[in-house]
Amino acid sequence: MDAILHETFMEDFHTSALALQKRLLNLRHELASLDVAAQQEKADHLAVLIAQIERALAGLPGRAKPHTLQ
Repeated sequence: MDAILHETFMEDFHTSALALQKRLLNLRHELASLDVAAQQEKADHLAVLIAQIERALAGLPGRAKPHTLQ
């Protein structure tokens, strides 16, 4: 029973990690679009948010960091 719960948890965890990776990719695309559109104030704000998310992910211990995250 514990193995099944663990496997289900890990599947949910990796699904969430993939969704987060996709969202970060979309945010980076949005940042590039803002830079091209010369919307520097919005771009600067978004860059700070992206950096905060990336720092949080980089701080995860190795075992907690999903292999899907880059």
